[in-house]
Amino acid sequence: MKTEKTFTDDHQVRVRAEFDQETLEGFKHKAARKIAQKTHIPGFRPGKAPYNVVLAHVGEAAVTEDAIDLMLNDIYPQVLEQENIEPYGPGNLENIPSQEPPVFDFLIPLAPETELGDVESLKKTYEPPVVTDNDVDDFILQMRRNRANIVPVEGEAKVNQLVYMTLEAVDENPENSEDAVLVKSAPQQTLIPTKKEEKDSEWPYQGFARELIGKKAGDQVSLTHTFPEDASDSVLAGKTVRFDLNIQSVKELELPAIDEEFLTSMGGFKDEEDLKQAVHQKLESDKTSEYDETYYLDLVDTLRSSATMKYPPQMIKDEEDDVLHRIEHDLEHRGLDLDLYLKVRKLDKDQFIEEEVKQTAKDRLERSLVMDAVSKKYNVTVTQQQLQDEVTAVINSLLMSGEYESTEKELGKKRFTEAISNNAATNALEKAIRLQLRKLADPDSIPAEEEASKNEVSEEEAVEGVMDALQEESKPAEPES
Repeated sequence: MKTEKTFTDDHQVRVRAEFDQETLEGFKHKAARKIAQKTHIPGFRPGKAPYNVVLAHVGEAAVTEDAIDLMLNDIYPQVLEQENIEPYGPGNLENIPSQEPPVFDFLIPLAPETELGDVESLKKTYEPPVVTDNDVDDFILQMRRNRANIVPVEGEAKVNQLVYMTLEAVDENPENSEDAVLVKSAPQQTLIPTKKEEKDSEWPYQGFARELIGKKAGDQVSLTHTFPEDASDSVLAGKTVRFDLNIQSVKELELPAIDEEFLTSMGGFKDEEDLKQAVHQKLESDKTSEYDETYYLDLVDTLRSSATMKYPPQMIKDEEDDVLHRIEHDLEHRGLDLDLYLKVRKLDKDQFIEEEVKQTAKDRLERSLVMDAVSKKYNVTVTQQQLQDEVTAVINSLLMSGEYESTEKELGKKRFTEAISNNAATNALEKAIRLQLRKLADPDSIPAEEEASKNEVSEEEAVEGVMDALQEESKPAEPES
């Protein structure tokens, strides 16, 4: 086999492979035997017709076509080995410029390559937010509000009261009158917060609820607000919107006392202090997780900005398909489909993919490549215990979301076990890589650690071990004798 290769600008390689004629002739005889086995040729039992008879019966072109398919399956791995090519995925047969002698032109996507910049200079102080007593008190207040009795009141609305209304949103400057109504009149309710409790995420805009202070049942109210171009609600973004409200009623929340009944219903806490400790731990975990997402993303993007990355177009296309699939899956859980979502946003699918999906896919892919490069550079590994902890976390998450049984039923027990194991392995490895990044960026923030476990294993070995354990747990119990 004679080969020559040419690298392309998009991280692929073209290989021309030439073989002697005898090689193709050998595969033509193999193809003829296969054809004879599955084709009825008068006068011969299946598979017993001579080569020349098969040629005469089906035509040499058909035999040659099948022979080339057989030959490609056999020689393609040889091409990769001879040229020392590490592919990202399957190559493509672009052309057969000659059959005498047989010559094949392949276009092969190459495995990604990432060269990190100056990793050792990566610096960023690790300062997760501190949970205060006020944070705990506010959370418990919300818990009490969620279990409060709602009582109608007379007069004007006040802070900490609920306002029930119908709301319609109208574009003050529509491109055409048919598009003026952005949100059709529908029932809404809102709790008027204190000034301190106002949130950026309030819908339709921050401060909306407090504008209802002093309003009462029967009032007709119009409020106007101009939204920035980057507003979270894409239907309202960049528009001056008039909200027409019909106040229907005002109600008050009668908060439950923090007594034995309340503590039991919230999780069986023995006293208020026990509840506060549990809430503090939850808030600390939630806030740290939220902070970590931003902290480590910033570290990865810092490395990404100085890294040199090469990957083939097939890789980014696969990532785009995955992003789109995840979006469709999330919409399905919210009772929507992509077509309706795009219609509401006044986007066509091609525009959505070009403006949003592609950039998201590029960010995800390149961040993943940086994480992989860090893992290889510092030989990041996980322990069996770390992986088992992640398995427990994945299972608990599924149980708490109520999706455990439906997911297991949808996937089947074997695929379900594999999915949990792979998800846990990915999470454990990501945490280990994050720890390595933090060691580089702010080593003083990491407390003195216990001696590293000697049970470190590769990700593949860890997955296999957890899968075995899960499958063992899922076996039916032995009948008692």
